[in-house]
Amino acid sequence: MMACNRLGAALLGGGAMLMFLVVALAADNNGGADWEEIKHADGIRVLSTDVAQDIVKVKAIAVLAASPQAVRAVIDAVAQQPAWVPYLTETRVLKNISPDEALLYSRFDAHWPARDRDFVYRSRVSRDAAGRIVYRLESYQSPLMPERDDYVRGILMEGLYIIEPKDKDSARVEFMFHADPRGRLPLWIVNIVQRRFPFQALLGLRERLGLNAAAP
Repeated sequence: MMACNRLGAALLGGGAMLMFLVVALAADNNGGADWEEIKHADGIRVLSTDVAQDIVKVKAIAVLAASPQAVRAVIDAVAQQPAWVPYLTETRVLKNISPDEALLYSRFDAHWPARDRDFVYRSRVSRDAAGRIVYRLESYQSPLMPERDDYVRGILMEGLYIIEPKDKDSARVEFMFHADPRGRLPLWIVNIVQRRFPFQALLGLRERLGLNAAAP
């Protein structure tokens, strides 16, 4: 398992601007990274790229039969996210910083005997010139949610949703969640989860959108 410094410190002082620029570049179709398709099933493409860390970096892409506004509504319903995000047992807003920025807390089931993993992170939402809605997620230290002995505090190195309008009834959605769960989990197990998680998350999002569309 790689050794990771807490990203929260990088968001303070002069490091904040550098971190913002790095993530912003990654959000623009992930810059010049060379992505390799590792799976294509159920209308969802899964791609990975080489990174300096030992933990693989994976994203999933799908065109969903829903408007960008409908996709955003599901993502923004924070308390309901455990209904469709895999392994997620709890998510809540710790602080609303602005209409497009919030401090969030999430806890994931790691299955016995491993301890659950939790994350404190900032979510920033923006809209670019092409009309894409972009969520940027990254770990952040906050006294609003101290670490607990019964959970392991993970590090979200980079999280990303890109919602791109295709037409009024469909959207291209890209999701990436590059995280270090820390603790003593074997690296090979961590990477299995990393490769599965984005695919399962988009499957869950698509199913959730179907449920919402069918609601009276």
